[in-house]
Amino acid sequence: MNAERFLKQLPALFEDFPVSEHPDDRRFAPIAEEIENLARENNFALLNLAASCLDPGEAYVEVGVFHGASLIAAMLGNQSNRFVGIDSFDFRDASLETVEQNLDRFGLSRPELLVGDVFELAREGKLDDVVVGAWYYDALHAYEAQLEGLRIAEPFLAPGALLIVDDTDWEQVGRAMDAYLAGQPRARRILTIEGKERGYPQWWEGMQVLEWRP
Repeated sequence: MNAERFLKQLPALFEDFPVSEHPDDRRFAPIAEEIENLARENNFALLNLAASCLDPGEAYVEVGVFHGASLIAAMLGNQSNRFVGIDSFDFRDASLETVEQNLDRFGLSRPELLVGDVFELAREGKLDDVVVGAWYYDALHAYEAQLEGLRIAEPFLAPGALLIVDDTDWEQVGRAMDAYLAGQPRARRILTIEGKERGYPQWWEGMQVLEWRP
């Protein structure tokens, strides 16, 4: 993963980063409008850029697929890369069938979709062949789950991998991010973007990006 390229190119996606209401490229607008989701175009643009910065052999892994909006946004224009989505599909009306229908709607081939609890799947070896360049955690954001959602990725992370977390405005998420960094010297925070509770609704509930250092 080229974290330096990611940081350099992200502001260039917007007229006035991070204030812009949407990225200059509006291809994510139909995703935001047509698929039920918990994000904004800006979040989608960030994920898409992260996926475009993968090195050969690395994968973008998303934990918490819901209806597939963010996974689809990450895949647009990056279909030659490896994508893995993980979800137990027990949140609201989420289902694997709905994700597959939405992938078809946007003309995308099916990525690897693992159904189940990410912690159990990892312990069962389901991710052992995955070299993770970008790990997007958007599942349960309770304090302990958030901490473990970062720790569980560590054996699979490539040098320079990005650990991306949303809803970071939430007190328990921000606290978990701080605790994780305090206990893991190989990770460093390279980006914090505030969300709607702090005056930036165009970034939903905020995002943070960490870099995994070799």
